[in-house]
Amino acid sequence: MKFLNSLISFSFRKQSLVINNCFLIFLFMSFQSVYCVETRSNLYEVTSDKYLQNTFLSVNTSSRVKCCGYCDQTSGCKSVSYKKSSGQCNLSIEPLVTVKVNGQTDTDWSVYSKKEWMLVFRATSGAGGDVYSAWMYGTSVTTDDVTCMTTDVTSCSKHYRNPIIDSWASVGMTQAKFALYKNNIEVAYVIFDATGSDVTNWFSNTRITGSSWSTISSQTFNHFSITGHDPGRRFFINPSYGGCPGDTGYAVAITSNIFGCSYDIHSSYPQFLYAYTETYGYPETMTGMDKADVMAILIK
Repeated sequence: MKFLNSLISFSFRKQSLVINNCFLIFLFMSFQSVYCVETRSNLYEVTSDKYLQNTFLSVNTSSRVKCCGYCDQTSGCKSVSYKKSSGQCNLSIEPLVTVKVNGQTDTDWSVYSKKEWMLVFRATSGAGGDVYSAWMYGTSVTTDDVTCMTTDVTSCSKHYRNPIIDSWASVGMTQAKFALYKNNIEVAYVIFDATGSDVTNWFSNTRITGSSWSTISSQTFNHFSITGHDPGRRFFINPSYGGCPGDTGYAVAITSNIFGCSYDIHSSYPQFLYAYTETYGYPETMTGMDKADVMAILIK
């Protein structure tokens, strides 16, 4: 254990830990990683010389690995602050992407955060309002209703917006994900390179790094933006128009009946249409398309 603890004590600005109760394998490359095999393991990234004030549990541990282990086994834990001099371990709900904004400076501390997606926006089908205004300005949203802080179908009747969106440029996330959910299952997604982006331009076909739609990266577009075809079609991924029946789309948030096509007409708004195959569909006839319950934006 002395050997393991001495290796762990080396300080790196960027390193990762995967926690397990069984055994540790150390790999040395451009960063240090600790791997372990178990049914459910987590990858942690360290931010040195920082600690989080927003904590819900404090324990004393003999190593940062054990500190992360507590987080691994505690519901709701996203990060831990570990104090090197005393072994104090503070568990927090703060995710990795908020550490840069909310972390306090102290050389005796390091923050270890799970590397996972953070939900920052959830639009709910039929909840009313323009999802563009909700995303951009926080119009008619909730920031603390726990029923809305999930991608599952719940009693949530509003759109959820995390205030961290207002600090988008300073958070330093590297990826953003646009995803659609039906019956609590992710049915379509696009992942974007969010490095150096702002609150709107991350949503661009030039930033795509992965998608459930295999043809999207090579496609040309009539509309591909959050603004969409203002004002009724937001978050619009549209290769071409062809007079309603010929309109094509991968995804669109319909917020009102402005343009008069059948796919604009609904009993409640917004409605989220998505292509369920690997390519675009035809929303007017719903050929290759379906409706989603939830539209979400996640970052990491």
